[in-house]
Amino acid sequence: MAFGVSVYTTDDFSSQKNKEYIKMAKDLGICSVFTSMHIPEIEYERKINEIKDLVEYIKLLDMKLTIDISPVTMNILGSSSNNLKSFYELGIDCLRLDYGFTIDEIAEMTKNKYGIKIELNASTITKQQINDLIYRNADLRNLSACHNFYPKPYTGLSYEFFREKTLMIKSYGLKVSAFIPSQKGKRGPIYEGLPTLEVHRNMKPDISARHLIYSGIDDVYFGDAYASFDEISDVTSVDKDVIELKIDLVNDVTDCEKDLIFNCIHTNRIDSSEYIVRSEESRGYAKIGKEIKAHNCIDRKKYSVTIDNENFKRYSGELNICLIDLPKDERVNVVGHIVEEECILADLVKPGVKFRFRKG
Repeated sequence: MAFGVSVYTTDDFSSQKNKEYIKMAKDLGICSVFTSMHIPEIEYERKINEIKDLVEYIKLLDMKLTIDISPVTMNILGSSSNNLKSFYELGIDCLRLDYGFTIDEIAEMTKNKYGIKIELNASTITKQQINDLIYRNADLRNLSACHNFYPKPYTGLSYEFFREKTLMIKSYGLKVSAFIPSQKGKRGPIYEGLPTLEVHRNMKPDISARHLIYSGIDDVYFGDAYASFDEISDVTSVDKDVIELKIDLVNDVTDCEKDLIFNCIHTNRIDSSEYIVRSEESRGYAKIGKEIKAHNCIDRKKYSVTIDNENFKRYSGELNICLIDLPKDERVNVVGHIVEEECILADLVKPGVKFRFRKG
């Protein structure tokens, strides 16, 4: 798993600001940079030196650089599918192919002698096209995929479509990347965020990043420039192996219940139901503590966090997350609720998945 930032060479962004941003990102643990090289031919002479300077700085910091290109970019640089020398000389690590390339051209590019990785458009590539690449002996070791970002509101991908595409691509052993927006520094000319998923457009970046990672995405990039120090810091602190959920506790939660909630990494049982998440560890942990008395036995709203009390006999101490509304039960204490903006993450706690709580 890796995190990345995006920079742009349009007139809205100065070379110095780009460098300062990249350096800050590097210091915070970012190892990859994405940029676009969709340069109109008329601006090529003016922009190419700026791009070369930017690439040199990225290489100086030992960061990986991916550029978004089209056939027009190839023509301007005098490159072709069987000759990527100009990109190699620039110092490019990966070429993301936005549109306009044939299957034969893509297959040829994966076999380049310079070790340049080739990245498909994950949002539009089809199963048939990947099969066609394999038929043409594409080198899958040099192939990955990256989803689009969507500047226009309500054009971002639905989660269902995104998940289907991502799983399909990963079934071939290919890595998949995606974009999250910044809420502090949005790129023009629309200035409404650059997310892959529409649901992320106005969401905090660390929640968006966790949503992507817990959904199987390998690398996450900020699409916008410039994300803030705090946003980048929060994202690079994400634990990919354990789903973190922020919880608001009820007022009368006991110390024993707090221990059960926070002093344990939970695992959803392999045989969990569609109604609740069941912590595998909580009952065993409760047995070494105090008895859990009944209190706050109220209706269990969706995303309530509950702990079974002593009236539930051998189930006493079991921690659950409700995935639907459930009626009150005198054997079940409602101890808190997943914070609203993080409920989207609770849906990803599938059987066998590890999770933990942090205070809201």
